[in-house]
Amino acid sequence: MRIFQLTFFFSIMFALLPSTWASDIKQGEHIFKSICIHCHGMGGEQKFAPDLTGIGTRRDVAWLNAWLKNPSEVLKHDRYAQALLGKNKYGIHMPQIPDMQDDEKRANVIAYLLTEF
Repeated sequence: MRIFQLTFFFSIMFALLPSTWASDIKQGEHIFKSICIHCHGMGGEQKFAPDLTGIGTRRDVAWLNAWLKNPSEVLKHDRYAQALLGKNKYGIHMPQIPDMQDDEKRANVIAYLLTEF
């Protein structure tokens, strides 16, 4: 079963990654550090939004892809997302980010999150 899960994970991962692995991660890091870091902490740092350390162990690629593309839509039906919103002391959720409407940019950020956190 574990082999199937890993095969499935990497199949989705490679389907989302449009070009070379290294350049995708570098671009994802640039986007993350330009946009995401303003709200999201790392390594236990608390900001407006959840700390993303270990996000790849808590959420799969498909979930991250859906969330980054349209957080409001995911919030309508996903208990994990609803629980995160309930824990947010500011009562705010992630807005729809224009750069995350681009499939390649979104895949780059996901690649970065899965390798760096």
